[in-house]
Amino acid sequence: MEETNWDERVILDDCHLSKFTGGDPDFENQILGIFLDNAPKYLVELDTIDVGNWKATAHKLKGAARSIGAWQLARQAERAEHMGAVPRHDDTRRGDVLKELRARMDVLVTLIKARS
Repeated sequence: MEETNWDERVILDDCHLSKFTGGDPDFENQILGIFLDNAPKYLVELDTIDVGNWKATAHKLKGAARSIGAWQLARQAERAEHMGAVPRHDDTRRGDVLKELRARMDVLVTLIKARS
């Protein structure tokens, strides 16, 4: 599967977010709040789910990140999605992916919280 060309140097694309929210700062804050309430839960799921749900959960995280223009997180979630089913016993591979996802999520959450 071909990877997207999102610029993963971009933590949060303000231009994309503004277009998504119609430039309404209140709606923007609402959308970011929803993201903060929901997206971190996908990391918890990825850490605990069985093989069959790995790809679907990674896809949900990718979509959540993509919707707000969080390209750095979206690209790593896309990589996790493309891995397909990751067996629980493959702790090294699963752990490496989750570690990078968590690091990128932490940077994004810090940036979002600093905005408000």
